[in-house]
Amino acid sequence: MMRRSVLLLALLPFLLIACTHMGKRPVSISWPEKFDYLEALCEIDVMLKTRQYTGDMSLRAMYPDRLFLEVYGPFGNTVLFVDRSVDHFIMKTDEEELTDENEFYRLFRIRITDIIEDLTLKGPLGSEDGHLVRERPEYTVSYHLNDRDNRICWRLREGDLCMKFLEVSFSREKSSGKGGGGEE
Repeated sequence: MMRRSVLLLALLPFLLIACTHMGKRPVSISWPEKFDYLEALCEIDVMLKTRQYTGDMSLRAMYPDRLFLEVYGPFGNTVLFVDRSVDHFIMKTDEEELTDENEFYRLFRIRITDIIEDLTLKGPLGSEDGHLVRERPEYTVSYHLNDRDNRICWRLREGDLCMKFLEVSFSREKSSGKGGGGEE
């Protein structure tokens, strides 16, 4: 009886981990050729020299100048919040609140206007190994869309930043995401 209890207690963490990942199955997303609006639930994977993080994220981008994103910690708390429009920028982390958009570039080496263009597939795109790519002077964006990955990755000198899309809406009528906020 004691052995069974010890075995059950040893297997319990693995069972809990398996349960937390059950709902994150790949989904089929049909990416339109042209769109100006994107609202999504994602998994974000940041592997930069100075920052490493994996977690859930809600995202809203509207071309040409609107971005709202919220990255969540393991307990649902917000660990990064970015709200940007043509005349407004705020970024909050656990440690600080920034209102200078140049600080975002300093931290991540990507301009927010470029992220919006990259997310909405604006501008010239090439092809590499059957996937769309965008070459920028400071990084390369690789698009793994319309397959089981549904992933966009920014490959920088300092590392990679990837978003895996779990749910996506290209219509402003449908709402997805955990957080409120973000004016339109």
